[in-house]
Amino acid sequence: MHRTLFGLAMFIFAAGASQAVAAEDNPLHFSRAQSVINAFQVICTLEPLGFERIDQKATAMGMHLQDNKSGPSAENTVTRSKSWFGALTDGPFILLLDEMSGAKGKSTSCAIVADVPDRDAFRAEAIRTMKLPDAPAPEFRDDGSRSYFWDGVLGPGTTVLDRDFAPSGKPGVMLKLLLHLGPAL
Repeated sequence: MHRTLFGLAMFIFAAGASQAVAAEDNPLHFSRAQSVINAFQVICTLEPLGFERIDQKATAMGMHLQDNKSGPSAENTVTRSKSWFGALTDGPFILLLDEMSGAKGKSTSCAIVADVPDRDAFRAEAIRTMKLPDAPAPEFRDDGSRSYFWDGVLGPGTTVLDRDFAPSGKPGVMLKLLLHLGPAL
């Protein structure tokens, strides 16, 4: 499932690469960053995070469903995952929606994946626009990607994640909201 989504994301990034190169020469390169951040805010943070709500919003926005999977997984959990292809006036993006529920509670995530001309400028713009604290030290993944986490900034149980693939040589960023609700008592 993740390989399919990652492959799809890389295809989208390759399609938008020429736009990103042209945007690097444009002094208004923040316009792409701002449109990606705005898409994230409208889709993922404008209302309380819920799988059905985001699913309905993507459908209402006319986004193209790319992947839809659900079923049981490890440790008596149930997972649901959907992805959509969307387009902004300045390039494509992917919406990823995941939910896992089980004895330990429910986790829902909503993410926007897109190519931007300058990943560090994107992060600075996300911090400014979303009024996040200064960027924490990055965590590096096995693939070389950098992840920055802000816990609790949008309420209890929330995490905002900015992940970029620059060290791995791949274009793009992912801006993600995670919400974890503990088990019912």
